[in-house]
Amino acid sequence: MHYDLSGAKHIIAALDADQDIKALMLKAFMRRVELFGIDISFFNEPFTPISITGTGCSLKCRHCDSHYLRHMLDGSGGRLYSQVSFLEDRGAKGILLSGGSAEDGSVPTYALADDIKNIKQDKKLKISAHTGLVNEVQAQKLSDYLDMALVDIIGDDETIHDILGLDAHARDYERSLEYLSSSGIPLAPHIIVGLHNGRLKGEFRALRIVERFKPDVVVIVVFIPTKGTVLEGIRPPDIQDVARVITEARQMFDCPLSLSCVRPGGRYRSELDMYAILCGIDRIAVPSRKAYTISRELGLNITEVPQMCCSYGASI
Repeated sequence: MHYDLSGAKHIIAALDADQDIKALMLKAFMRRVELFGIDISFFNEPFTPISITGTGCSLKCRHCDSHYLRHMLDGSGGRLYSQVSFLEDRGAKGILLSGGSAEDGSVPTYALADDIKNIKQDKKLKISAHTGLVNEVQAQKLSDYLDMALVDIIGDDETIHDILGLDAHARDYERSLEYLSSSGIPLAPHIIVGLHNGRLKGEFRALRIVERFKPDVVVIVVFIPTKGTVLEGIRPPDIQDVARVITEARQMFDCPLSLSCVRPGGRYRSELDMYAILCGIDRIAVPSRKAYTISRELGLNITEVPQMCCSYGASI
């Protein structure tokens, strides 16, 4: 199809950004038009996360420290089935299983494999899960019920040790993708931009790790300085740094590239959404008003995807 790039060129040229960033953005935007035409998907109703561990977590990550678990539905202590039923009664099409990490870095949904298989049979809902690091046995158990594995991929050993407090290495994340992929589970790797104190450190290596595995979708997460954590006073990553990661991802992957709902809010989010679209993102979770505005200015065709997680690829 023919698409007039003059609007994108004009908007990018007017940005207060480095010239090399602008060149990368235009190239990436052209790539997304080549892959997806003028379509962009907005996911305003992500799956509701259910924590299988309640607020419990064996790690004390400097960026989270269990904060986000307190905002999930509590599926611990035998409450998982009732929480899923609660969501189903409200029209949910799927659920996101999550929770705190075990000491090995896994999110132990595999420990409830029989219960989750029963839920899958009874409810006919799509089931996604944050997996964390997994071994071969754990991945095989997950394959019995998972429709999509959401895996944070960390590409820097120092970040893994200092920020997550985990005795693991980037190679362990690569092995986790190997096990999940070999088990036949669709993959939605998540790249966390700025996790190392708001700076880039390992993101490009993480992209190279993911490149081996033909993911269904690649999700860009942006570090949020969270109140009550060690990193609450750290600035979020420079938006031009986020742009560098997104443009690189757009050139590397032919699959959908999604901007996660996990990203800072306010004016930062508005500016980030604009940059992300110009960098080649073709789907956004919980888009800002600016995302709508810039998409219309670019002549993109917005599709609203109801009650679905942005991590789903061809499955939507």
